[in-house]
Amino acid sequence: MNVLAEFLGVWNLIAHLVLQPEVEDIHIWRFSATGKYSSKSAYEALFTGAIHFRPWERIWKTWALGKCKFLMWLAAHDRCWTADRLARKGLPHPAKCPLCDQEEETINHLLLSCVFSRQAWFIILQRFGLQALAPQIGEVAFDDWWQ
Repeated sequence: MNVLAEFLGVWNLIAHLVLQPEVEDIHIWRFSATGKYSSKSAYEALFTGAIHFRPWERIWKTWALGKCKFLMWLAAHDRCWTADRLARKGLPHPAKCPLCDQEEETINHLLLSCVFSRQAWFIILQRFGLQALAPQIGEVAFDDWWQ
């Protein structure tokens, strides 16, 4: 019954339209500025309204080695096999961070808040005179700090 009601609704919407056989049909692709279809515009339209992942530019458009970029991509997507991820999968895992034995091992802890990682970032950044950019106590999201 709903299908019939929908059909009648569409019929009422188009009943007043008059087709012109001498005018060629055209299709305007609304997802591009030119009105022309492209696979790129279709791919972008697929994500319309979705949450955009912005760190990709900071990761993939750097001069770093490919394996470093891949590690950063895994970290940004929380796909590293740290203790918290192992626990979610029901696999054996250490109770605390193996480096500091103070907090649960997460990717944010390993890359940002562990005392050893903060010291490593400080030493690395100090070589370039950027030690003020080293992670501080209380910073919890690696992506926010990296930005």
